[in-house]
Amino acid sequence: MAHDIRKSCAGRRPVWLVIGASSGIGQEIAMQAQSHATVIAAGRDKSRLQTVATAGCQILELDLTSSFAVIQEALAPLIQQHGFIDAIINVAGYLLEGAVEEASDEETQHIFETHVFGPLRLTRAILPSMRSAHKGTIAHVVGIGSLQGAANAGIFCASKAALSTAVEALQKEVDPLGIHVSLVQLGHFRTPFLSAGHRRKVAGHISDYDPVLNPIRAAFDAFDGSQQGDPVKGARVIVDAVARGDGTLPWLLPVGPDVPAAELQAHETRASQMQAVQAWTSGTDVDGEV
Repeated sequence: MAHDIRKSCAGRRPVWLVIGASSGIGQEIAMQAQSHATVIAAGRDKSRLQTVATAGCQILELDLTSSFAVIQEALAPLIQQHGFIDAIINVAGYLLEGAVEEASDEETQHIFETHVFGPLRLTRAILPSMRSAHKGTIAHVVGIGSLQGAANAGIFCASKAALSTAVEALQKEVDPLGIHVSLVQLGHFRTPFLSAGHRRKVAGHISDYDPVLNPIRAAFDAFDGSQQGDPVKGARVIVDAVARGDGTLPWLLPVGPDVPAAELQAHETRASQMQAVQAWTSGTDVDGEV
């Protein structure tokens, strides 16, 4: 069912909720989206939303690690005030840096709460109103790290890969209902994502991993601030794609020229590995059946 989000209802301005709008590309998305919609910019700490508030966005304090009931309670007055939330763009996230073994249960749980369970709670909280209206757009933003496991960021990559798989399934389930879902694969953009204030290092340290991870940590430091992606341009691609709100919104939206290259590399690596062990896959079927 085609639905142009720019013409949501006659005489009514569409409403977008942007999660993770306190900094980086999420902040840029919230500010640019105002040309298309009334924007509610959300983040864990209201004090960090002043830039988007000054720019004209409504602000909402919302922590995705909160319970489903808390997220429902946060959305209820918005739906009551505006009648309907036309689009949700979730950009919330952070980098957890360290070896897989170094990460504690608490650190692993928190990043999965932020990147997987929280976004799924948010999605479950908004879907009833969208199903009732047979329209709406949900976009979850992930990065290149979702494509394959990277040393020094394995838990981060795992969480983003988990969200990616869930969003792919969700898109197949709700598209027949008139709801558009997109997984935005974000390349490397010049945002604070790799800065000291946004990178979280695991508390544990195992020196055996230093020879492997120290060069990667140094590469992260060197890459910070030199990423080729312009967040203003990247945000514009995402905002324009969501604003269309019709069948042309791809379920998989790569943003940045490095994304297709990373996708191809990941597939080539897997294909090479499969080729190397192909002999192991034969001789496992039930005898006498085709």
